Amino acid sequence: MNGSTALILDMLAADVDTPDEPSLVRRAREGDTVAFGELVAAHEQTVLRTAWRLVRNVEDARDIAQEVFLRLHRHLSTINPDRDPAPWLYRVTVNLGLSALRRRRRRPESALESAHWAAEISAGQPEQERLGEAADARRLLASVLDRLSDKERAAIVLRDLEGLDMDEVARALGCRRGTVRAHLSRGRLKLRGAIEAHGEES
Repeated sequence: MNGSTALILDMLAADVDTPDEPSLVRRAREGDTVAFGELVAAHEQTVLRTAWRLVRNVEDARDIAQEVFLRLHRHLSTINPDRDPAPWLYRVTVNLGLSALRRRRRRPESALESAHWAAEISAGQPEQERLGEAADARRLLASVLDRLSDKERAAIVLRDLEGLDMDEVARALGCRRGTVRAHLSRGRLKLRGAIEAHGEES
């Protein structure tokens, strides 16, 4: 297995912790701007990362993240202050991400953006090897994700890359657990075949 394939498999197995700060919602609902800023800071990287994994474009991902938090501010009164806001944020991020995908299916990133995100994905490896392998891994991931339907792609991102449980993925996608399982099964089968084929060619 080459370095790029190994990095992809590591990324698919990633488990990401999500902050649990419902008290910030209560304070923000009461007009506490500092609390709202803390709420944004607590979830900003998760929202940005999820958006980027869906659309693979830094500029689009930043626009989506900005819109997510604008909507959060507008809809604070409808959010249960005693519950973690992360599921709501994921749902809005996915909806905006899928809409962006439908508008612009393929728009290449600049080399500078690719290098920047590649460095984050592969932190901890020697510099030259790290950047080279991570860039290859990102290109491979982008290529195989493009073979998925929008819902398969979203299910893979939320379940396998973001580490959400099945119920959380179902809520984010607005469908039943059985439908999520179907999306995941088809998506993983396509990804596995594409990654194995890449490994054989390398």
